[in-house]
Amino acid sequence: MISPKLEVLIATFGRDGLGRVIEMNLPEVEGVRYLVCCQNPAGENLDSEAAPLLRRPDISIHYFADRGSAVNRNHAFDLARAPYLLLADDDLRYKAEGLRRVIDTFDSHPGIDIATFRAAMPDPRIHPDTEHDLDIPFRFYTPVMFEIALRRDAVERIGLRFSHLTGVAAPRLAAGEEDLLIFHALRKGLKGRFFPADIVEHPGSTTYWRLYDDPRVLRSKGAVFRIIHGNIGALIRYPIEALRSPAGFFKAIYCYIDGFIYSIIHRKEL
Repeated sequence: MISPKLEVLIATFGRDGLGRVIEMNLPEVEGVRYLVCCQNPAGENLDSEAAPLLRRPDISIHYFADRGSAVNRNHAFDLARAPYLLLADDDLRYKAEGLRRVIDTFDSHPGIDIATFRAAMPDPRIHPDTEHDLDIPFRFYTPVMFEIALRRDAVERIGLRFSHLTGVAAPRLAAGEEDLLIFHALRKGLKGRFFPADIVEHPGSTTYWRLYDDPRVLRSKGAVFRIIHGNIGALIRYPIEALRSPAGFFKAIYCYIDGFIYSIIHRKEL
């Protein structure tokens, strides 16, 4: 295919993951390429699962013998070559117009390094009603992974990568990888903006909502709050967040503090 303008970076795991990528029925769109990073630590032969995908010239699959969603997304960053990158999971539904919207947005906003959009999904979400600069906090708004697109040259210029200590299969923090990615990107001078347009559908709930009372998710929130808001800012916010938490006040507070301490010990890696 002609050199793509947009690469959709799909992170998946093993045989079942490749099956889910097939079920995505990825649309063929001019200027769009799908880069699938599949972790396969068991070294299984996945040729039969991959065959339907590899028949298409706009899809490539790369295998890795490690674990961890953040590690896998960093593989995708390393392999990507298109000027625009869209972060993705293996359980999404795309339409051609949504992907074209990402390309058109970057084309028409040359000063924007990070563009966030909306995903249609069942979880309760809050988004700004209009375009909004990401360096200005908007109450209760944080983009989820598959709402984020980036300009590749900006990613490479600052060496932007996910922390391997966050995300699925990380040692202690099962969430928060996109929050920290955007925080570090903005702190290093990248320009980001939210655009009020739906680009993808996520039929099910995200990890955060499915595992809202899991200590790994609660611990992640505690760690992210300390990194983003500082020590005092986090400690002020913890009781308020714990009162709102469906996990219960005392469980939430305990895990937030645990994440606070973990983020100090591992501050260089986070």
